[in-house]
Amino acid sequence: VTTAGVFRQVESQLWPSLRSHIAKLGGPWEVTSGEIRYLHSDGNTSRIIGYSATDPGRAEGWHAENHETAPLLMVVDEAKTVADPLFEAISRCQPTRLLIASSPGGSSGAFYRAFTKEADMWKKHAVTAFDCPHITQKQIDEVIQRYGEKHPLTRSMIYGEFVDIGSESLIINLNQLQNCLTSPPDFKPGTKIAGVDFAAGGDCNVLCVRDGNKVLPITAWRERDTMSAVGRFIVEFKKHGLKAEDIYADASGLGMPMCDALSEAGWEVNRVNFGSTAYDNDAYTNRAAEMWYGMAKKIEAAEIILPEDDELTAQLTCRRSLVNSKGKLGVESKDSMRSRGLASPDKADALALCLDGGNISFDLTFPVEKPTWRSLQ
Repeated sequence: VTTAGVFRQVESQLWPSLRSHIAKLGGPWEVTSGEIRYLHSDGNTSRIIGYSATDPGRAEGWHAENHETAPLLMVVDEAKTVADPLFEAISRCQPTRLLIASSPGGSSGAFYRAFTKEADMWKKHAVTAFDCPHITQKQIDEVIQRYGEKHPLTRSMIYGEFVDIGSESLIINLNQLQNCLTSPPDFKPGTKIAGVDFAAGGDCNVLCVRDGNKVLPITAWRERDTMSAVGRFIVEFKKHGLKAEDIYADASGLGMPMCDALSEAGWEVNRVNFGSTAYDNDAYTNRAAEMWYGMAKKIEAAEIILPEDDELTAQLTCRRSLVNSKGKLGVESKDSMRSRGLASPDKADALALCLDGGNISFDLTFPVEKPTWRSLQ
């Protein structure tokens, strides 16, 4: 018994493939639009039946007469699109063998669980794009060049890995973040670098400081009075022994007058505009995307020591990845995040600024990549 998420998959792809293989085998086969029969010499008949998975009730009623002499094989094609109720119906049939096949999908559903928390219950086989004769090396290279080796779309399309893709994809994967937290690198001290995110509305003022590859506990507070917030930042700068040239602040929106106020107080910090053009303009929509994806790479590679901070963890793992019509990587807007009931990722933005470090600081972990606005003046 074969099924798929839609009958078109059975009728237009699976069935023609079966017909072509049956023609090569020869023998007493009978093929119709929804059934294939094999007539045995002893008078018995084996059947292959195809139907769509839109109605779980249609999956019930199939049973093996004898698992040894008259077994039942059930095949679920494009299993990532098949809902759990159908798999529940199939399990009640108690098939002799169950084969489920699909390209990877999202991080939920029966097919996903078969390769994760229920992996011990299955005999698994993974097929990459390199194993498929109808996919050329040129096509593979184009995908990798467009999205990058570690992008979720590349990992799914080329390497057959389960990742969050499409509009639901996240820039930072929770599993990768947890691995970075639980298996941190050795501490490599260096110049103290800070990222500053100023509050807007009910958001938080945030100061994130790293010492080499170690991110210190993040300081965050709500303060509606601009001058009071500036004074608090200066106190925190001095407490950490920071220098103005090692501080990178968000200068977009409210950040501009805050940076001006710090400058008047003698703290000429590096100004970073999240909405400005990315250094790598061919790959990223703006600086925000460039810094967030840079941060994601450091977390994925477990290059940094992060503080235990549940709020930071939540903020890092909720922002969606976007790809525009030109193939550039972008980040979900804060308005979109608010529409989903999420707060502004203030701590995560400050961490991105801190890790990017204006791209002028260099140590064993963070090499020079691009000039800062200061060096261009």
